[in-house]
Amino acid sequence: MRRLLTDTAAGRGRVAVVHGPLAVGKSRLLHGFLESIDDPRTLVLRASASRQERQLPFGVLRQFFQTTQVPNSVRDELDDVLTAMTLHEGRTDPATGSFSVETFGALQRIFRLLVDLTEHSRLVIGIDNLHHVDTHSLCGLLYLLPRLRDSCSLVALTDDVGRRPTSALLRSELLQQPNLHRIELGPLTHEGTSRLIAQELGGTSAKEFAHRFTAVSGGNPLVLQNLIGDHRAGLGPFPQGYGRALLSSLFHCEPTAIAVVRALAVLGDGTPAPALARLAGVSAAEADRVLRSLDSAGLLDGRAFRHAMAAADVLDDMPAQERAELHGRAAELLYREKAPTVEVAGQLLNAESTRAAWAGDVLRDAALHCLRAHRIREAVAHLELAEQTCASAPLSAAVRARISRLKWQVEPASAAPHLASLTADAAAGHLGTHDLTDLVWALAWHGDLGTASRLLSEVRDRRTARHGHESSALQDLRFWLTSMYPAYAGERRPTARGLGMGGDPPQPNPQTAAAELADALIRGHAATIRARAEQALNTARPDTDSLWSGEVALLALLCLVYTDQLEEAADWCVRLLDDARTRGSATWLAVFTAVQAEILLRGGELQAAAERAEEALARMPAGNWGAALGLLKGCLVLAHVRTGRLDRAAAHLAQPPSETMLQSRYGLHYLYARGHYRLATGQAQSALADFLSCGKLMHKWAVQGTGPVPWRTGAAEAWLALGKQDQARLLLRDELSRLPAGGSRARGLSLRLMAAGAAGAERPRLLSEAVEVFKECGDKFGLALALADLCLAHKEAGDHRTARRVARKAWHMAKACGAEALCEEIAYKPADGRATAPVKDDQRTMSALSEQEQRVASLAGEGYTNQEIADQLFITTSTVEQHLTRVFRKLKVKRRQDLPCHLETA
Repeated sequence: MRRLLTDTAAGRGRVAVVHGPLAVGKSRLLHGFLESIDDPRTLVLRASASRQERQLPFGVLRQFFQTTQVPNSVRDELDDVLTAMTLHEGRTDPATGSFSVETFGALQRIFRLLVDLTEHSRLVIGIDNLHHVDTHSLCGLLYLLPRLRDSCSLVALTDDVGRRPTSALLRSELLQQPNLHRIELGPLTHEGTSRLIAQELGGTSAKEFAHRFTAVSGGNPLVLQNLIGDHRAGLGPFPQGYGRALLSSLFHCEPTAIAVVRALAVLGDGTPAPALARLAGVSAAEADRVLRSLDSAGLLDGRAFRHAMAAADVLDDMPAQERAELHGRAAELLYREKAPTVEVAGQLLNAESTRAAWAGDVLRDAALHCLRAHRIREAVAHLELAEQTCASAPLSAAVRARISRLKWQVEPASAAPHLASLTADAAAGHLGTHDLTDLVWALAWHGDLGTASRLLSEVRDRRTARHGHESSALQDLRFWLTSMYPAYAGERRPTARGLGMGGDPPQPNPQTAAAELADALIRGHAATIRARAEQALNTARPDTDSLWSGEVALLALLCLVYTDQLEEAADWCVRLLDDARTRGSATWLAVFTAVQAEILLRGGELQAAAERAEEALARMPAGNWGAALGLLKGCLVLAHVRTGRLDRAAAHLAQPPSETMLQSRYGLHYLYARGHYRLATGQAQSALADFLSCGKLMHKWAVQGTGPVPWRTGAAEAWLALGKQDQARLLLRDELSRLPAGGSRARGLSLRLMAAGAAGAERPRLLSEAVEVFKECGDKFGLALALADLCLAHKEAGDHRTARRVARKAWHMAKACGAEALCEEIAYKPADGRATAPVKDDQRTMSALSEQEQRVASLAGEGYTNQEIADQLFITTSTVEQHLTRVFRKLKVKRRQDLPCHLETA
């Protein structure tokens, strides 16, 4: 352009047209060139056309003379001339370039004034956005440009051939000037982008961001400047700048372009131009032109946005009502074209409302698709909109029931507000059996026992009045409710059902399976309970079709826990947790995490149990747990009590529990844990009350075994703390009489407490038996307690050597459990006053020993003589002595009493 300006000095007029797509820097180039002209002998006239002024007659010509370089008298005269021309507009035909005689005369006057103004100087005219110039100004330019060819003048224009001009005919004619020169601009290449980034941000940033910025910007300078500005402002290399640049560019486009881009944002990348045209309300050719124009500018990548954020920005820029209507039209369009259900439903969701008769079926079908993909929250959103379309009360009730069921899967508290309306639906007879049973379960979960009981009574009365008897499904519900809330005076089965013989077991519905598990838990022996639980777990998995499927899995899992099948329960728990993650059920994930914590607690993994329980509470806040909060809080409190963190236990007990939770099966866990907290804090009488409350609840069940918690051993411990050994002994004998043969935690607890009142050799014998029972059932904490008591028994009997050996075992076991308070209690001091201190950092030091040295050290630490060790390992006593010498040196100890008691614990 500078060269062309130099050429005008010889009296040769020039016309320069800067061509390029949208937002590639045409205007910036033109204005930069005009600003660079500092010759006082050059008259610079400029105009900038805009879409908003396309219909303003002679609007561009009028802008030419709005400059201080034109004398006031000339400006006034030109203003009068242009005003007169505007008055004659009705007698012109600008589309063909035909003017009235008066207008031609006015144009001649303008030309003469220009000649006068540039008699002793050059003339530069700059016109931005030729495609937006009004038709009257285009006609005027067609008159003026040929007459400026022999003058010292340069006319510089910017134009976008991809944009629809005000008059294609006039623009084409204008660009046919013989002295016209074309300058082409386009998006930057990757190399150009890299150079620009290096210039603005430095070479290091160019290497880091060039590929990313090129991909997002398509080389469009406006987008690049936005991206660079964001990075310079500390926002990082994020694509927000692309969306802003696209919106800025669309502001200068015609309405059809904006409509097409909005249609693309709604229908998605890759949508064919004809579909975009139908939604935008334009022709297919126009839609194709818009897409090609934006693609050539780098603002689109074919028929796609360069980043999804831009589509969101385009839609966010629309008024909410207009955006909703556009989504509604898109849904209609997709439905008519038989698009996939999920796509149609997605548009309906974005429209936020619908009156279409077909919408309900589409939304319900889309919800099923979402559930198959484990997207529960999306399914809820579809069903909530579908509820607006329901034409009948039963259908509306069924949809509400499903919404409540799905909301429970992710956040039970969000499902609670639906229970009142569903209860009303049930009372009106609008709920089917499936939804009715789920409603009863949900009411029980949230602790609304009164409503659940009343609802069951109403349904039973209607059923009895109609058929003369109660359905088996209702009987199952009533029996299960009794197992959940012992205080509920529901009907019980007269006898426990057998498992049947041979062949595959029948596959009952979830309500029946839950009732049978409850029956086994209350009336069955341990073997029966385990068999029922294994059968249920082999078939039951929580799903979105029924809340009962999850209840069956949960109850079966707890049955294994209550019967000390901890390893099997842990394996099943891992599978159920994986399944809950896959299905996207945050609630079941939290619940099974709580059960996992209970399993760890009963196995003596106290620290891990507390961590897992805290994880469950973090996954789902307390307000969502309903009655099951008793299970979680009970585990947390008991874990903290056993690790000696009484302050943390107190914090969990500070929030008063609901009375309904205390009356539930899960309330047993809470009461049992609170009782042990009260024992640990010297409140034996209050602790006894908690344990006896557990007993009263389970008495209403007439439980044959120990039930969910061994309340009798807890009460016995409280009686012992109160100095009432006779009452404690009665409870313990009762407990032992109820237990099946073999090892169980309850038996170990009972034997340990029975030893507290025993005398002479009976006490070590009972404690030794308790030790073996705890080993068999895998309760590390119970084992540590029994060993600690056994140590004291040996010490009182004067057997200090055995007492030291047992004390080391007890200390290591308590340490492995995380029971620090118990570790401090176990610190054993023999007659010489020197404490038996375990070797520090056993894990590291023992690894320094050879395998044989470890065996010898372990046996020596447990109190075996050299000869006994030699006999066990089939080596000589001399070899034993050599091994011990090396062990003492490596472990830096001087006495065998300071050796770790056994390697597994160390």
